[in-house]
Amino acid sequence: MKLYANQLPTELSKGIKPCYLLFGDEPFQIAESRDLIKRAAKSKGVEEVIRLVEDDQFDWEDLRQHCQALSLFASTKLIELELTSNKVLKAGAEVLKEISTELSQDTILVLFGPKLDASQTKTAWFKALSGVGDYIPVYEIEGPHLKRWLQNQLSQRQLTMSADAQAFLLSYTAGNLLACSQELDKLKMALPDSPTLSLSAIEQYIANQARYTVFQLMEAVLKGDANLALTIISRLKLEEFEPNILLWSIQKDALIIKALQDILLVPGRNTDPKPVFDQHRVWKNKQAIYLAAVNRLSPNLVNQVIKELAQFDVSLKQFQLPCPYTLASHLCLKLCGVDTLSGYEWPVVNELVS
Repeated sequence: MKLYANQLPTELSKGIKPCYLLFGDEPFQIAESRDLIKRAAKSKGVEEVIRLVEDDQFDWEDLRQHCQALSLFASTKLIELELTSNKVLKAGAEVLKEISTELSQDTILVLFGPKLDASQTKTAWFKALSGVGDYIPVYEIEGPHLKRWLQNQLSQRQLTMSADAQAFLLSYTAGNLLACSQELDKLKMALPDSPTLSLSAIEQYIANQARYTVFQLMEAVLKGDANLALTIISRLKLEEFEPNILLWSIQKDALIIKALQDILLVPGRNTDPKPVFDQHRVWKNKQAIYLAAVNRLSPNLVNQVIKELAQFDVSLKQFQLPCPYTLASHLCLKLCGVDTLSGYEWPVVNELVS
């Protein structure tokens, strides 16, 4: 049966299935689901937990033997197998299909790993195991679902938090459920006597765990949000984000802006931006911010940035840049439309200068 992660506690309360399939790209929910299954199994008398990892040294026969052999130490057991790839090869597929008939409430299999391809959910091994157990695809939580997830976490810890404090916590741990959960644990220990956690109270304890990407950086640049762009670059530097990818991303969007300006701002040229968007595969929901950047930035400035990006590329390849993130910051500020860089207030200056 197919379940969502938030439905698992209810299903476990009805009884333990012989098999659970947990797959997705959100590690916190997978870990939480595994813990729920192990606690439920223990409450039903399961005495032994065996952990296996499908790495280069893994032998699928080991899994078969664990499922078939009687334990010397316990009459019931739960076997966890972590898949490191989202594809199961022939040898593994054959074993998984065979053991599906041997699983029971005395021998429980928990299979977990990265998000499965659609083709994998149609294989014989998957159908065999999901036929005797539960399949829980784990998705990233966003929007209203993220708010409900936080409220559930607060309830589990018997915490109350004001609405603005919840918004603050979600903002600064965006995309990182584990970080959010850890911060809640810290708050429970740090403020045990607070009836309601307020925004002013949690600001003293919340570490900024927001996880940014280069895509968010370029969206901030296209929107002209200089402060956010610098904040994201400083975070990428702390994570030692690959400078070549940073360079490529800035260069790609600068060239798209130039291509749009060449047709939209030059008299007598075609004024339809669709061919440029189609060529560069720009999603429709992103096209408006590109057009806004076209109108906001002068063609001379865009051409200057493109030339500096070429110099950036040469210097990076020759290892002549002590801190490529600083140069990337200057280029992003220019594309944000900042007229002068001298005296500009850097949000995290110590993180930007090496």
